[in-house]
Amino acid sequence: MRGPLRSARLDDAQRLTWIEVGSITGASSPIPSAALRACNLHLVGSGQGSVSPRDIVAELADLAAEVTTGSYDLDVRAVPLSQVTAAWAEAATTSRRLVIVPNAA
Repeated sequence: MRGPLRSARLDDAQRLTWIEVGSITGASSPIPSAALRACNLHLVGSGQGSVSPRDIVAELADLAAEVTTGSYDLDVRAVPLSQVTAAWAEAATTSRRLVIVPNAA
């Protein structure tokens, strides 16, 4: 039986990398044991610790160059730290990324 992780794959031996990003849907990521046995599945995280500081630093210049091109269209709203309580309440009802920033001086 082919589950959702494998349904569109033609070659189960081809590496499938599952990247865990964030925890908005919960603190755990249950994976059926059959998926672990049936395909070349690799699980990785996306947070601090999943990449070495040396590798992060090595990518910073290219990342900064890409970000400054202005080609990204992100639905983000900056929220001053003084409004953090309201931001937490808003986060529960919006798909927009809220970024807490220092209060204006």
